[in-house]
Amino acid sequence: MTYLVMARKYRPQTFEEVVGQAHVITTLKHAIQNNRISHAYLFAGPRGTGKTTVARILAKALNCKEGPSAQPCNRCDSCKEITIGRSLDVVEIDGASNNSVDDIRALRENIRYVPTQQKYKVYIIDEVHMLSDSAFNALLKTLEEPPAHAIFMFATTEPHKLPQTVLSRCQRFDFRRIPLTDLVKTIQDIAEKENIQIEKEASYILARRADGSLRDVLSLLDQVIAYGVEERSGQNKIITSELVGETLGLVDLQRLFEITDAIAEKDSAKGISVLNQLIDSGIDLPEFVNSLLQHLRNLLMSKVAGDSTTLFDLSDDYIQKYNQKSTAFLEGDLLRMIKIVADLNQNLKRTSDPRILLEMTLMKLLKMESSVSLIDVLGKLNLLDQRQSGCVASGGLAKSDTSFTESGEAGHFPPSSDEGKKTIHSASSEVEEGSSDKAAKLSLKEMQKRWKEVLGKIKKTKLSLWSVLKEGEVVMMEGDTVTVQFHNGSSFHKKLVERKENYNLIQKAWREVSYQPVELKFELGGTKLPSPTNSTDLRSASGPGNSPRDPLVKRIMDTFEGEII
Repeated sequence: MTYLVMARKYRPQTFEEVVGQAHVITTLKHAIQNNRISHAYLFAGPRGTGKTTVARILAKALNCKEGPSAQPCNRCDSCKEITIGRSLDVVEIDGASNNSVDDIRALRENIRYVPTQQKYKVYIIDEVHMLSDSAFNALLKTLEEPPAHAIFMFATTEPHKLPQTVLSRCQRFDFRRIPLTDLVKTIQDIAEKENIQIEKEASYILARRADGSLRDVLSLLDQVIAYGVEERSGQNKIITSELVGETLGLVDLQRLFEITDAIAEKDSAKGISVLNQLIDSGIDLPEFVNSLLQHLRNLLMSKVAGDSTTLFDLSDDYIQKYNQKSTAFLEGDLLRMIKIVADLNQNLKRTSDPRILLEMTLMKLLKMESSVSLIDVLGKLNLLDQRQSGCVASGGLAKSDTSFTESGEAGHFPPSSDEGKKTIHSASSEVEEGSSDKAAKLSLKEMQKRWKEVLGKIKKTKLSLWSVLKEGEVVMMEGDTVTVQFHNGSSFHKKLVERKENYNLIQKAWREVSYQPVELKFELGGTKLPSPTNSTDLRSASGPGNSPRDPLVKRIMDTFEGEII
């Protein structure tokens, strides 16, 4: 076989050629230079990050004719034999297929013999976590005190499966996923050596797909070239992002932007049309859902972090595009969309018709209303209550006389403060003159009964004030001064009811039910034990404003057709 795949053709042969593992390479080179060579090494990390490659280079560095040296020459017979895998003294064992105790016993018998040609006899055991418990136990004594000429090198993707007795006898090196920028640079360097041009975005797509594995990215590059670079591009061998997506069956990022644009514009026809085009093209549905989930994540990160390039595995052009498109969404909306798509990803595994489920989920995203902050809603309600109370104070205008624009300004303004004072004085005089026979002094008990009637009037006039005022209780009456105490309350209750517009509203309601003017005094009291009350008037135990049965929350939901999220 004359052709050699890129993953083998461009396999690193020296420490300097290893990509993305500087912390491992530096330690090993210093150990060789200082003659601090361990008898057992454990290389752990994700697939395709260079574990067995580094083990081979280390074996060459130790057995090189010019060494041990941190720079194996790759020219001597020892280096050449190790490179092509023919050295009798460097033995590579597959732990998955040689995992029995008999295999380890055979290894123990052979390790006693001195090397035939090299300085050290090296045993490289790949996927060492696949060994059986009895095999590990058979290896322990030899691993702890091997012959002076023997060195063990273990490679595994799952170090947590190794017994602690083995881990404690090895020097452990954790290999990391290779950074995206290093993978992109490697792709472009190899494409240049192969006399192939590759678009930068195509390099990023391959690097993202490889998920930190250099071996995977070279295999993918091989696959794209084999798909037909020469046939597609003629004499100029060019790898485009479209060619990569078509080869690997990926979702074009531009199509994902079209879907989120349709969601932002509430254009159901456009969104369903794009989805049907993707499905008809033969796209893998789970692959599409995962791509959409990653796309929404990028929008959210762009919304949160802005120009921070460390959060994106993308080219600069697409990062700018995400920054631009993310302005059409709120952070809360993106979080809800990610939750919806993540749930879809789980439900696809259990449905017999994934297309219908995908279409219904997309319709849910297209019809999803933008979330509104509860603080903003309460602010608008307070503004509305202030306008209504102003109209009542000006002589009891009809509801239709108060209209609001989108900016919150009233279409009909209440009369000036002087006119309002005259109106209030006139109204109170009429009440006092028309009911002088009812103006007799009331007892504290009677005042407490009348207080409930005051709350009923406030509830009809200003719901937000009632929700705070209902926590108060009439506890004392001295002359014309009535003291209302807030049990379990905070300074917020007191400050709110003492506002001028709220105080005047409470006094007006009091005069209407008691037929006599009073001076209201508000104070904070101690803790009061809860008493049985009509459950429909209580907030839930989880806290004020959290229950759908709370009158204020219910009014917000009814007014704005909202949902609690």
